[in-house]
Amino acid sequence: MRSINFSLKNFFSTSLTLILILALAGCGNNEEIKLGFLYSSDITIRFNKESQFFKERAEELGATVVIDHANDNDALQYEKAIEMMDSGIDLLALIAVNVNTAENIIKEANARDIPVLAYNRLIPNSDLKVYISGNNSELGKDMAGYVVNKRPEGNYVILGGDKFDRNAVELMASIENTLEPHIESGRINVLYKTYIEAWSPPHAAHELDQLMSSNPKSVDAVIAFFDGMGVACIDVLKKYQLEGKVIVTGQDAQLESCRRIVEGTQHITMYHPLETIASTAAEVAIDIVNRENLEDKYDITYTDNGLKEVPTVQINSIPVTKENIDEVIIESGFYNRSEIYQ
Repeated sequence: MRSINFSLKNFFSTSLTLILILALAGCGNNEEIKLGFLYSSDITIRFNKESQFFKERAEELGATVVIDHANDNDALQYEKAIEMMDSGIDLLALIAVNVNTAENIIKEANARDIPVLAYNRLIPNSDLKVYISGNNSELGKDMAGYVVNKRPEGNYVILGGDKFDRNAVELMASIENTLEPHIESGRINVLYKTYIEAWSPPHAAHELDQLMSSNPKSVDAVIAFFDGMGVACIDVLKKYQLEGKVIVTGQDAQLESCRRIVEGTQHITMYHPLETIASTAAEVAIDIVNRENLEDKYDITYTDNGLKEVPTVQINSIPVTKENIDEVIIESGFYNRSEIYQ
């Protein structure tokens, strides 16, 4: 009888030990995951914020994250991507400097069996694992729809983003589709339309200044695709005593644009819920490394990048105007009131 008790005691002890080991292994599974977040440049404020949100969420889930950016230099970005791969990352989240040359990073990653998550910028003709993006179709409808509501007639200027960035191309298509019936009716005239290389504020300002100095027609609205470009255009309008009189748009909810919205010189920005986007990206990244089926957990669509239909997670943006800036921006904690109302 004593031998039986001894055996049972050992059995339960061994079983308990195994259960604890398995439980600890399950809890610590993500601790072995190392993610890389490599973005284009720290000039774009939202990317700085998103890299930190991504890291915070991934670390909450037990993973580790290395972050770097490439000073808007695609050759440097390639070097930094290789450094991250050499350091032993399990997945690379990438905001490409140049989507056309970033394919080389994807090829190297795939050769090492490291999946790549394209963040914000789709990389064409490459074997991406997943694409995290906003919804450019809805963004364009909201942005252009707001302008039409405020200026249903008049001369419009459209300053798009970089023509090699799919986001800029998709946004341009959505805005054109939204404006088309108003253009056909003759109520709206597109005075000038162009893409702006690298989404550059100085380039956008130069284009608008050249137009206004040489064209006698009035400008009633400037649809700028990025807050930095919008602010630069407001400075040009000020030169012609037109600040606040011309409708100006932007996106990214940058601080200076939020201040301009409050003062009435910029009229709308499109706020991307950065924490939601970045946190979702971190969750998707960890699920990919753990070989989870994404369609079981996320609303997956597919985006053709020329090589394949890339699984895509889209997150809608929120229009921000003077009427709702307190609710959307301040109450969410994105900025505090003293930062905006100076």
